[in-house]
Amino acid sequence: MRTISMLAAFALAIASLSVDRAWANEGAKSARPPTASTVAKSLTPAPDAATRHEIDIGGQHISYTATAGTLPLTEGDGTLAAHVFYTAYAADAARGPRPVTFVFNGGPGAASAFLHIGALGPRAVPFNDKGSAALRPIRLVDNPDTWLLFTDLVFVDPVATGYSRAVVGHDKAKKKFFGVDKDAKAMSEVARLYLTRQGRLLDPVFVVGESYGGFRAILVAKRLLHSGFDVRGAVLISPVIEFSLIRGDAVTVLPIALSLPSIACAHAELKTATKPDPAMLKEVETFARGRYVGHLVAGMREDPEINAALAQFTGLPIDRIARRHGRVSVGDFTDTFRRSHDRALSLYDGSVSVALPRPASRYPSDPILDYAVSALSPAFVAYARNDLGYATDLAYDLLNREVSSQWDYGLTPPRQGYAGALDDLQEARTQLPSLRILVATGCTDLVTPYAVSQYLIDQIEPIAGAVPVEMKMYLGRRAHDVLARPFSKCARDRRPTNVRRGDALAERLTACSVATPQRP
Repeated sequence: MRTISMLAAFALAIASLSVDRAWANEGAKSARPPTASTVAKSLTPAPDAATRHEIDIGGQHISYTATAGTLPLTEGDGTLAAHVFYTAYAADAARGPRPVTFVFNGGPGAASAFLHIGALGPRAVPFNDKGSAALRPIRLVDNPDTWLLFTDLVFVDPVATGYSRAVVGHDKAKKKFFGVDKDAKAMSEVARLYLTRQGRLLDPVFVVGESYGGFRAILVAKRLLHSGFDVRGAVLISPVIEFSLIRGDAVTVLPIALSLPSIACAHAELKTATKPDPAMLKEVETFARGRYVGHLVAGMREDPEINAALAQFTGLPIDRIARRHGRVSVGDFTDTFRRSHDRALSLYDGSVSVALPRPASRYPSDPILDYAVSALSPAFVAYARNDLGYATDLAYDLLNREVSSQWDYGLTPPRQGYAGALDDLQEARTQLPSLRILVATGCTDLVTPYAVSQYLIDQIEPIAGAVPVEMKMYLGRRAHDVLARPFSKCARDRRPTNVRRGDALAERLTACSVATPQRP
């Protein structure tokens, strides 16, 4: 289930903060702020660093080169606009083409360390089922589930996250990079630059994205296809595909219905501390997309049978359900749990909670997200410097919330309503019917409920000769970053039968998505 913008380049607030800090450090020497040349020098990225490594995975020995560096994004006239940080892993050359997989996290405003050292890279921080680091002090170990076994990997930090920096002013950086189409264009350009400079223009390409990164992955894959690259597939991890079904509004009832199965899954796991019964989940899914959505569409009407079913599935008090006219939201579920147990639930995995701090009555953020940021940030900084040889004094911003708050979703004329990528996905599949798409979701994910993805896939009009979009919903914990565990293990253990090495990942995607039932 990631980069940071240049301080002086992407936000005036960040830029001014950076200058203020530098000024304070020099206060004993001078009452004057640093010069523009001093600031510019401090924002210059470190030289690219390439290091050699080895790893044993499932009895296979892999030697590989790790490269940590930056790629330039320029204006139309060639003027430098941003340095985009990336970490690439390339196994020693083998016969035939080897896939290159570009990996993005979401936010928007998240750097790639979540999927990088949290799931897919050759070195990773081991986490337990509750989202905490399994080792103390926090350190990286060889990752037995790394995808390096069957594809080279490029982890990309979008502008204003990680070590990435814009070198233009705040307003210009915001207009150029902080938006749906702008970001897709920039990240596609990063992929193009990498493939060009590495001499891999004809190699098979995959795109992986988590959360908003799944949304980004669709747009990037489509752009790369239009540019003539050999895009074979995309993996969408707990993705946002259509924002209308995630955010909704006061009169849109479908998001309410589609969030119910994830709420029921979280309730069942909290109640029993075991994986939910697939038969129960099937019952909830049928109820949510049938009788329940019909009840919601009918308006503010009372239905004791509906209320009783909701109480059974969610554990919410029936009087609260009745007061809400059967409109049970994720907020109702988490708030009731907080009041009843004096604990805060994670939205990223509704089976995980932490005790509320005192005297505060409400947890300020998310227990899993907060811990991941605090654990992965210093771990990646140490890893980049000590193991990858990327020595920089730049601050690493794993999650830049300011980027998200300033994001342009393209909702002004001529486009209205919520941002969506389902049409883009269909356009890509029309252009390349052999394109493989896997949507991987977690049962207890309350941020991007799995039933939303399933609903959208069910609405996709068939394309003659096209490979169907696959979906896999995983039970158990670590819901939002589901590929950190079961899918990665499946992909690692699956031995491709196709002699074309470029199809190895595609075969694993299919095998791991249909090896077990698509729906519980």
